[in-house]
Amino acid sequence: MASQRDVVFTQFMLRVRAALDGADAQTPLRLRPSSFKAVAPGTDQWVALRARSEQVLAEANAMLNGRAALVDLDDEVGTGELAFVLRRGELSTRISMSQTGRQARVELHRSYAPVTRPVEPEDPQVLEDLVIELLAESRRPDDG
Repeated sequence: MASQRDVVFTQFMLRVRAALDGADAQTPLRLRPSSFKAVAPGTDQWVALRARSEQVLAEANAMLNGRAALVDLDDEVGTGELAFVLRRGELSTRISMSQTGRQARVELHRSYAPVTRPVEPEDPQVLEDLVIELLAESRRPDDG
């Protein structure tokens, strides 16, 4: 049931709350095969994802605070790539940009969902779906 306070929450914050309350708030991730592009557009894509991740995690953690473990954001340094990691417990999603000559490629790797070929988010809004996926995956019982 919606409260008067719900007017200050974004739609994403309401999805996080619904996921915490046990609802299935997941949507299929909009991913595409990762491809090489010129360095400038590749860097722009990665920077847009990194910037959006700040806002997404601020909203998610505002809803998680006091109810569940927060989602962390870690920047990687010294790897030779631009990279950041969204982490919740043992689960992580890494978004990186590697460069070969004058070409760059953005890649998304999830510790809990191996892929056979490199993929990238279709747009920065995918970060919301990734956070919801991290919440759902961390609730699943171990298969082992």
